[in-house]
Amino acid sequence: MENLSDSCSHINIAIVTAAGSGTRLMGDVKKQFRELCGIPIIIRTLGVFFASPIISKIIVTAPEEDIEYCDLLIREYFADTSKTWIVIPGGVERQDSIFGALQNCPADTDYVFIHDAVRPFINQKLILDLYEAVQEYLAVVPAAPSKHTIKLVEGDAVLYTLDRKKIILAFTPQVFAYKLIQTAYERAYQEGWNCTDDASVVELSGGKVHYLISSDLNLKITDENDLFFARAIIEKQLF
Repeated sequence: MENLSDSCSHINIAIVTAAGSGTRLMGDVKKQFRELCGIPIIIRTLGVFFASPIISKIIVTAPEEDIEYCDLLIREYFADTSKTWIVIPGGVERQDSIFGALQNCPADTDYVFIHDAVRPFINQKLILDLYEAVQEYLAVVPAAPSKHTIKLVEGDAVLYTLDRKKIILAFTPQVFAYKLIQTAYERAYQEGWNCTDDASVVELSGGKVHYLISSDLNLKITDENDLFFARAIIEKQLF
């Protein structure tokens, strides 16, 4: 592993999960490999981590059948990088992919940045802000206040309206002290938990997760509507 810059004294690993099948975004190419204004989505995402002096190493999880393709794609776009990176096969569920990536982190890892490959609208300031926050709180997620009224439903009926002031939309990268998230994931498998994000694993294990208000442009590209808005963000130079 290369020496870190003077701005960072910790071993920070970026785990970029790209192992999904992308069935909600129709087409012959999986969504993480789809081009967004001429550049594959995963490459747009990875570029931020490759450029960051905060990040020591990058671990990418990919579908087993796409390991070679993903590896070649990264080599094509980041041929001159000195940063250490690997591509590993993902699991059946996202949770399995993350747990596998955690096993591939160096034993002396301090913090992990866990990010969705299909969230390309992150920047260096967000990485730095999260890094500063995790050193104090041990677990931190980027988020934005909800602009919508949120209602709890059962069947086809509304039960009640949630207090919007107490609602946030959680994004990635979610950042954790390595030992904290590793221990939480081990317990998740012992207890049989099935969580939708990494912060949930920490929450269920009794840990406290801090949130950091950030840009709500940090969208996850899952369908054609998301792809439309992503193109608009780039074309109108909103990001």
